Amino acid sequence: MINMNKLIYKIILLATLIFSLASCKKFLEKEPIGRIGKQVLFEDVNGAQLGLVGAYRLVLDYHRNEFGMHGDVASDNMVYTPTSLPQSMTQSFNFSSTPEDDALVTGHIWLSIFEALNNINNVLNALPALKEKFPNQLSQIETIEGQALVLRALCHLDLSKVYAQPYNFTADASHLGVPVLTKTPSPGESIVRRTMKQTYDQIILDLSNALPLLNKYNNFTNQALVNYQAALGLLSRVYLYKGDWQNCLNTSNSVIADTRYKLATATEYNSLFSVYTPNANTSSIKSEILFQLSGISLEKVSNTELVSVFSSQYGASLKLLNTFDVDDVRKLNVFRGAYTSKYTLGAYTIKVIRLSELYLNRAEANWNLKNYDDAKEDLRIISQRAHPNRIINIGNPSADDLYKLIADERNRELCFEGHRLYDIVRRKENLVRGVDCNSTVCTLTYPNNKFVLPITTKELDANKGMKQNPGYN
Repeated sequence: MINMNKLIYKIILLATLIFSLASCKKFLEKEPIGRIGKQVLFEDVNGAQLGLVGAYRLVLDYHRNEFGMHGDVASDNMVYTPTSLPQSMTQSFNFSSTPEDDALVTGHIWLSIFEALNNINNVLNALPALKEKFPNQLSQIETIEGQALVLRALCHLDLSKVYAQPYNFTADASHLGVPVLTKTPSPGESIVRRTMKQTYDQIILDLSNALPLLNKYNNFTNQALVNYQAALGLLSRVYLYKGDWQNCLNTSNSVIADTRYKLATATEYNSLFSVYTPNANTSSIKSEILFQLSGISLEKVSNTELVSVFSSQYGASLKLLNTFDVDDVRKLNVFRGAYTSKYTLGAYTIKVIRLSELYLNRAEANWNLKNYDDAKEDLRIISQRAHPNRIINIGNPSADDLYKLIADERNRELCFEGHRLYDIVRRKENLVRGVDCNSTVCTLTYPNNKFVLPITTKELDANKGMKQNPGYN
């Protein structure tokens, strides 16, 4: 049994590791946690497990704050509904971010993702020594490693969605991606942005290295932990964004074929978002949730984070609402008027990956591979679940019409879950908000510099190797 005083000391060090960057001006100019502190925290496997817990919390933190809202607020899905509270996410909604916005959306997303990445890398870099020191605990160490690799891939992917143009922006993905960090930088170290191809190469490498580890110990019973299927699901999304259609199809097939998961029924749909089962055994409940971040035990929910902002400041646009049929269970169950009820104050979870996304990924991959009948069947499955009282028949639309049907179904299914802006941009579409648009920007034509956020001036000043995004110089 662990000495209690030592455990308390490690928890204090973990808190320092998690929050030491909170007051710094810039992540990349911040000296990492001291060597002695890391040595004490990671001197045994329990310390590494504590570090992983901290990593999950930091990933939750950036998803429940600006990053978790940006993909929807900056899309055509939302309108601002004025309240007595100061407006949140203004820069995203109006595409008005500037390099000087260190204390706003631009700076906060950058800093919060790198805080999580720093924590994850500290855990991963401690594991080789622990494997040598504790060979009898190899299974626990490798389980930590697999989860941490997936979280690192998620951080790099999320960072690239916000600060870099989509993978297909250039034919060879040679345009600016994001810094690719596999260790905490040393003080004064110059950190450069990799190409988008190099960024995705690291993301895919981390997921590929995680899969055999997670598959080896694939007995997780908590949906708030990354497991093998969640890693495959994230890899499917990566291949979708990359436009690697065959691999997107293959990974989607692998997840969908796993009989431990199934789509919720139309009756169960609302409970996906209103009920949290902290130790749900996925082999018995047949859940469609592959991975979620839990906000159950948060000590405080602020007025500026996702659950509050989406229930009081930003509601669904008429353009989005009008895409739903009157009998669509999604419209009937996950809206309170124009507001979403996918998040509940006091006990909310953020769905990172659901099985329904894998069907929609596969539908798009099949369409691009000209497997139109298979694409229609995936589309039918998702639409049928949403319309239980009638038989859905996709018919024989043209290829172009089928593509639009798939895109619209994806938006209906995944709205308010952080996908919309990135789906528009990776499909090289224009952003066109509806007749009720009350942003200062109602249309953006692809390609557009405004589809990505700038790097803050303070980051550029602190790190001479960093390059600004075009259009913000």
